[in-house]
Amino acid sequence: MATILLDAYDSFTFNLYQYLRLAGGSDVQVYRNDKITLEEVIALNPRNIVLSPGPGHPREDPGICYEVLKHFEGKIPILGICLGQQMMCEHYGGTVGYAGEIQHGKTGVITHDEQGVYRGIEQQFPVTRYHSLAADPSSIPECLEVNSWTPNGIVMGVRHKTFAIEGVQYHPESILSENGLAMFRNFLALQGGTWEENPGCRSPEDMANHYPGLQTSEDGNVMPTPSAAASAASNAGDILSRIFAKRQRDVAAQKAVPGRSMAALQKQLGLGMAPSQIDFAERLRQSPGMAVLAEVKRASPSKGDISADAVAAEHALGYAQAGAAAISVLTEPTWFKGTLDDMRDVRRVIDSIPNRPAVLRKDFVFERYQIAEARLAGADTVLLIVKMLSAAQLRNLLDYSRLLGMEPLVEVNTAEEMRGALDVGAKVIGVNNRNLRTFDVDISNTADLAAEGIPSDVIIIALSGILKPEDAGIYRNTPVSAVLVGEGLMRAADKQAFVSTLQATKKD
Repeated sequence: MATILLDAYDSFTFNLYQYLRLAGGSDVQVYRNDKITLEEVIALNPRNIVLSPGPGHPREDPGICYEVLKHFEGKIPILGICLGQQMMCEHYGGTVGYAGEIQHGKTGVITHDEQGVYRGIEQQFPVTRYHSLAADPSSIPECLEVNSWTPNGIVMGVRHKTFAIEGVQYHPESILSENGLAMFRNFLALQGGTWEENPGCRSPEDMANHYPGLQTSEDGNVMPTPSAAASAASNAGDILSRIFAKRQRDVAAQKAVPGRSMAALQKQLGLGMAPSQIDFAERLRQSPGMAVLAEVKRASPSKGDISADAVAAEHALGYAQAGAAAISVLTEPTWFKGTLDDMRDVRRVIDSIPNRPAVLRKDFVFERYQIAEARLAGADTVLLIVKMLSAAQLRNLLDYSRLLGMEPLVEVNTAEEMRGALDVGAKVIGVNNRNLRTFDVDISNTADLAAEGIPSDVIIIALSGILKPEDAGIYRNTPVSAVLVGEGLMRAADKQAFVSTLQATKKD
């Protein structure tokens, strides 16, 4: 059974054919969409069908594409690329019109829901766009869902909720688009014509992200897309949203550097280039009394500069000599003035210390790339913030961290987030005493949440708000067994005394 590629007279059709073959399509047959009849396509008994990109509007010269959609829906998988995706939208009752911007051979990042063709695909990856038209999000019919979008909310793909029919607005077959082959493999792996026949390929409860809508200015025009950060910031004014958006842009830029893509990092991991590691959870348990996670932190959004010129390795060595069980290194550059190089330096300077502290990459992690990056740079663990992740993302990132031998520190702030962390099986949970959206601090928050029936094998860490050793006394008779301290230790003249006093909090 063949893959039938219906060509809309587009220059990318040959690229599309090549990618389908490279992705595992053993028999790919190409036909002009107006030079073959529906009956002839039926006679070919196709395994699946691909509707190609093409010029013009989806209602102009569609050939037999609409007939194909009607006849084969629910029978076999169908994929639409650019114009093909627009035809899907129009066929089911949507409207395609001016996108609000013209993109011709330009790359930009997209967000997706991690379902269908996006299964196992990283977030915020670059794609190549050739279009001025897009689906009007206000016209998307109930039977369809938006599967991907730009930072300013332009629809980059739709999916049928019942039938195995899906499309993307950009060109995954372009050399400048990442993950194209993986997406085509996902498509070619589909069986039958419905999502029900493909368990795990579309699960609404596991959608990592949901379409946020189109971003428009006061005059109703589509907001331009200068960056993912600017777009997200316009959608939410709180600091967490702004930091998250900026990190998405940072990570996309890093992945675009030659030799720094996810595929490149995976090859480095496969070559055994990651430094040796220790068990983060076990290292915390070994600590006498209260385990101390000492943080290298030059600045913060709430306090501004703390020690802007701090040498990360110097502070880390002092923490290790003082008896810290772990060293947390901020690697976010804009608000916290940290870098991944700081973490590399920290790891190098403490590497020869007997029973060295564990190294934590503290950042706003939202995809596997950052975890692979951390592992190669010498991290023993990474921070996962429940507030900024869906349940599916949290589970995915936790599983990937463990695959690389790292038990992550899962951060929560509310009882609901605590339940979410426990539901995915987190074994090290940090309770942030600071609300990341308001910056309000309540150091009793950790004790309150730790009192809610936490399993005995789960390590609870108090995060934020501990400015002096005496502050940790509130956790003396609670399940809290560790504290993370940043600003207080960064400013402390006697780090040894600070750490020793903290450790004594839990001693009998």
